[in-house]
Amino acid sequence: MNLIIDIGNSNVVAGLHNDGKWIHIWRFKTDKKAKALDYGIKLLNVLWETGINTEDIKLKILSTVVPELKDEFVKMLNNLNEAPLLILDKTIFPALNIDIPVPDEIGTDLVANALAVHNIYKTDAIIVDFGTALTFTLIDKNGKILGVNIAPGLKTAMNSLSDKTSQLDSVPLILPENPLGTDTETAIQNGVLLGYTGLISYMIAKLKEVYGDDIKVIATGGLVQVLKDKLPEIDIIAPDLTLDGLALLPKFVKV
Repeated sequence: MNLIIDIGNSNVVAGLHNDGKWIHIWRFKTDKKAKALDYGIKLLNVLWETGINTEDIKLKILSTVVPELKDEFVKMLNNLNEAPLLILDKTIFPALNIDIPVPDEIGTDLVANALAVHNIYKTDAIIVDFGTALTFTLIDKNGKILGVNIAPGLKTAMNSLSDKTSQLDSVPLILPENPLGTDTETAIQNGVLLGYTGLISYMIAKLKEVYGDDIKVIATGGLVQVLKDKLPEIDIIAPDLTLDGLALLPKFVKV
């Protein structure tokens, strides 16, 4: 089986993939100050709890958009066992069956998303990733990434307001029933979450206006569940799309 890890700004997502299926998926809060030992202990604990021997892991795959953690994870994964380590970065982009116009500027998470969509869904698609940043990646059925739009993510926007609001520690990512806020918390919830339904719907509409109404909308990311019921434009919800793309790497890159 393969151990696949995607390091994002909010969460580290680790999964065990075997025979085309996910055996386990775990999420840890990203700590940019943590060391290899810290993450190694967390990983070994969940592996132990699920009865997985590290020697059963035959390949390790890593992607990160957090440069500060790359070396720590490489160290941790190399200490885990002797299986080879495959890192998604611009050096292996040419081996993939997708066209990446600006390889120096695109995040590896977006590349993994595009790789998954092109090989699994085989369609023109708008990929909406609900992460620390809210991203819209357009890829055509031939595997060419046409471009990316980026906005602050739901939690990023919510925290930005709550951090600056007196006597309010944090605001839950819950959409109130009443569309008008009646206190500070519901005012922020409606302002951000209702506002983002409009942002997302309008962005999708504008992209379809230019690139075609038949484009599929595929949503992913840990926060997609918050607004999925308010966004009929979404055709497919693929919560683990980034990991799905990383799992495809051995088909294109020899290790």
